[in-house]
Amino acid sequence: MEKRRVLITGLGTVNPLGHNAADTWQAVRDGVCGIGPITRYDCSAQKVHLAAEVKDWDPTTVLDKKDVRHMSRYTQLAAAAAKEALADSGLIPEAEDRTRCGVIVSSGVGGIEMAESEELRCSQKGFDRASPFYIPTTIANMGAGFIAIMAGFQGMCTCPVTACAGGSNAVGDAFRHIRDGYAEVMLCGGAEAAITPTVPVPRASILPASSGPLIAPRRPTATAVPTPVARMAAG
Repeated sequence: MEKRRVLITGLGTVNPLGHNAADTWQAVRDGVCGIGPITRYDCSAQKVHLAAEVKDWDPTTVLDKKDVRHMSRYTQLAAAAAKEALADSGLIPEAEDRTRCGVIVSSGVGGIEMAESEELRCSQKGFDRASPFYIPTTIANMGAGFIAIMAGFQGMCTCPVTACAGGSNAVGDAFRHIRDGYAEVMLCGGAEAAITPTVPVPRASILPASSGPLIAPRRPTATAVPTPVARMAAG
């Protein structure tokens, strides 16, 4: 089978450095640090006080309010980035064979924020009080599914769950899907929203062979966080 060339035609992102690709690249060029004090929950009684959060972002500026109400934060981030990538590409979905257009978007833990809040509510009020949106909101492939619905793509729609390699895994899978003739267009990438009370602390307890914790415990400023490959790694 002939191996076809594959081109990247559009980019989109929402991350701690910027809410779109252009702002993110400018922040990188300016040397901006995306790490800062945790603001999404009260971490005063925990070891970890710093994280790379997406701050001051309102999903309703790019997504429909009705959709946002029933979406986990990771799905909101994924959908907003996908929408920007579609616009950046100049693709006209109506002009494509949608059965030849697919989505591969990874997430390691999906809607873990919702999972935590539902577990807490159910343990206090009974498990019959679980939200009917609990499962569809928290599953890791909902980001990919929502993007496919939003774009009207009817081809392959899947979600590789491979921890920190997930986004790269998704891009590689999408590349091969086009190269080998299974699709003409693929929307791909990864999304995560895992800054929650239960996530940073277990990771901070993991010790590399010759250095400190992987996530910074009780460091006073973002600039005090070394890179992950530093001798006293805490990033």
